[in-house]
Amino acid sequence: MSAEFTRAMLLRERGRHTEAVATVLSHLAHQPEDAHAFIELALNRMELPGQLALALADAKTATGLMPGDAFPLALQARILVQLEKPKPALALAESALALDPESGYAWNTKCLALIGESNWKSAEACARNALSLDADDATASNLLAHVLRLQNRLDESEAEANRRLARDPENAFSFANAGWAALQRGDIAVAEGHFKESLRIDPQMEYARDGLKESYRARSAFYRMFLKWAFFMQRFSQSNRMAIIIGMIFGFKILRVLAASIHPLLVIPIALAYYLFLFGSWLSGGIANFLMLRDPVARLALDPAEKVEGGVIGVLFFGGIMALVVGFAVEIHPIAVIGGVMVLATLPASMIFTNPSQKGRIVFSLIGVTVLVLGIIMALDVAAHPGREIVADRSSTYFTYLILLVASSSWLGMLDSLRKQDPRLK
Repeated sequence: MSAEFTRAMLLRERGRHTEAVATVLSHLAHQPEDAHAFIELALNRMELPGQLALALADAKTATGLMPGDAFPLALQARILVQLEKPKPALALAESALALDPESGYAWNTKCLALIGESNWKSAEACARNALSLDADDATASNLLAHVLRLQNRLDESEAEANRRLARDPENAFSFANAGWAALQRGDIAVAEGHFKESLRIDPQMEYARDGLKESYRARSAFYRMFLKWAFFMQRFSQSNRMAIIIGMIFGFKILRVLAASIHPLLVIPIALAYYLFLFGSWLSGGIANFLMLRDPVARLALDPAEKVEGGVIGVLFFGGIMALVVGFAVEIHPIAVIGGVMVLATLPASMIFTNPSQKGRIVFSLIGVTVLVLGIIMALDVAAHPGREIVADRSSTYFTYLILLVASSSWLGMLDSLRKQDPRLK
């Protein structure tokens, strides 16, 4: 082992990954067949933005130089998890375990891949296997607490987090796990305390930062309802989630028919509830950010984009509901049309300001502007024909276009390329 290689390992331990990469590359210039140096290179590049693809190539090179060793395979799998490719990661983790069934790193990596596949039970088994090999494995303990929470086994999750903290009171991940468990239980103040402690230990931990924001948002009764729904749904498989959603869609349609038979105005709250149910996952963040803006402490946790999103969504959604109700109540239909269009425009607007995809921001901005322009044209058409039904003649065409645009934004919102940052650029 050269002095350069030793220095590179020390630099990695101190978090100086850019310098470590340069030092390893200098070492490899003299020893180009050193498999351990390629592993060291991959471990450092995993921590640097935009270098996951390079890290994967380094791990593959190490695998070629050490074909009978489990660690380079498990390392490849770990990088694939970070690249959001759980299926190939799972296959490589299993190959690593076939070579070394007692590799805690491989068991933890398999656990991460299974979490990516939403297979909570199997992920729990992997974490427990890793702990059976090493009861003091911090990663396995934190992963176990995490998957127990995802299964709504909050007492067990909290107990595991506390067990970890008893051994390591400065473990940021354990405090974050305890925070998420408290948040899921509804103990907002306790959750905030855990997240703040986690960020004190590791100010860069996004898992804790996101949790703190969620706990601030959960001060709102509206957002607590959404969180309860999200936590309820996370325990089911993808197919079961879809079955629940389809059943509730049919339930809303029956309710709408019943409401219309009692009084036409009763359709409005049912329609709004249906809209929130279908698109709540997109709208909840923006609405919660708007509510956080009213809290002088909580709003400090928002970044500038989240503040802008909160302001825009708040005006469109709550202003739109007010205009919609007032317009129908006083029978000034153009105002009601504008209100309805404002509510519809919240969907594409919710995918603009905090969207990490630049292409997505452009696409949803165009859709949002088009929805508002079409809404104004439709309102003018309704105003020009006061005795006519709202959705008739040209207005019917405009309304059809509006629905298609809003529906298309929900479909496009499911495309990773328009809603997520390329993991290779993280």
